[in-house]
Amino acid sequence: MSKSSIWAKLKAKGFSDYACAAIMGNMQQESAFRSNNVEDRSGIPDEQYTAQVDNGSYSRQRFLSDAYGYGLCQWTYYTRKIALYDLAKSRGVSVADEQMQIDLLVQELQTDYRSVYDVLMSDASLYDMTAKFMRAFENPADQSAWAINYRVGLASAIYEEFAGSTPEPSPEPPQPPEPDTPTTPYWKPRTLCEGMQGADVAVLQALLQAHGYKVEITGAFDNKTKIQVLAFQGENGLATDGIPGPKTFRALGVNV
Repeated sequence: MSKSSIWAKLKAKGFSDYACAAIMGNMQQESAFRSNNVEDRSGIPDEQYTAQVDNGSYSRQRFLSDAYGYGLCQWTYYTRKIALYDLAKSRGVSVADEQMQIDLLVQELQTDYRSVYDVLMSDASLYDMTAKFMRAFENPADQSAWAINYRVGLASAIYEEFAGSTPEPSPEPPQPPEPDTPTTPYWKPRTLCEGMQGADVAVLQALLQAHGYKVEITGAFDNKTKIQVLAFQGENGLATDGIPGPKTFRALGVNV
């Protein structure tokens, strides 16, 4: 389970460097390239969940109906989880098998998500490929311009790492908002807590960085982020609960 092995497997499927980077930028945001990743709200460690699905103690019916995202692309909808489960069983491999998941990804693209596949196989920009994959294949709750740009940034870094050059900018970059349009369409952010992921988590981390706190911008609310939130809350006269809501965001300088 590594970026380099995923890149190689996607290239073997005939995808261009741009297409590989677009897919992997989305994967990074969805699962951090962990094929055994189960959505944090399940409350079950990745290894335990995977082992139980593999050995049958977590039944097929439970797996397909629990609505927890799983795998590289965080398959969630029950018909897609059925396909994942059944393909793994038919091959005698773990549901976390990386090659099997990539095979399923390509199968879905070529059948149920043909419009996404066609864009990936075209000469579209990295921006357009990443945005199309996000909107149509992943379909996350946050589809704001900021969320798209965040994933494009991840895709660009992957492209630079593996293709060895800087991607060309989108021929049609997002237009700046009109004067009366809010410049932060992803607000209002949720009340956040450890284990959550998303664009608003990345913004929280960026705001903490701007205030001098040492935290990586990953989009995943981990224990390191919580420690920095607690420090910020304590130093700004807020309740130290590690759960940033409107009061914490306002103290960070955001009008919510």
